[in-house]
Amino acid sequence: MNYNEKVFERQYPVVVFFVQHLAYYRGLRANYNTTTNNQEFWRATCDANLKLATVAWCNVFGTYGEDIHWTKTSIPRVAVQARKKFRELVLAHTGLTRKQWKTYHQKLLTFRNKYVAHLDPHHPFNKPVPFFDAALQVACAYQEWAIDLIRPVALNQPTLISLYEKWEAEARSVMACPRS
Repeated sequence: MNYNEKVFERQYPVVVFFVQHLAYYRGLRANYNTTTNNQEFWRATCDANLKLATVAWCNVFGTYGEDIHWTKTSIPRVAVQARKKFRELVLAHTGLTRKQWKTYHQKLLTFRNKYVAHLDPHHPFNKPVPFFDAALQVACAYQEWAIDLIRPVALNQPTLISLYEKWEAEARSVMACPRS
């Protein structure tokens, strides 16, 4: 076995949770401007889904100190090789250079630290919300990496992109339903 089973069992559902809440955020947000009823509720619901997605993503891909950070998945004898492979997959999936990845990663951490998890009354977060396309691609890279790492154990899970598409469509349909 090339992976820490206990870490992976906690980590993988968090990555799925990230994908789910990002999809819900985007699906709801896509139809937000067309709704006339309960706009405050839908704005808060959109915001909550993005915040949940941000926290989940940072739990696994944020700082190394996180208990379920992706670097804690592999066991020591394969850790260096496994980490190198994941970093290569991240760059391949996102299309970012190492420098661009570092900048993007920091933007997500800053968003989490200054807007989602902590509010500094003296230095409020006033930057644009980061785009989450690369974050979603990191999750997809993680799934590909994890499947390879945990062989011969079968993951038996749908792709994260197929789940994302299902959940985004679900959220869009909720916003499209007529409400009384």
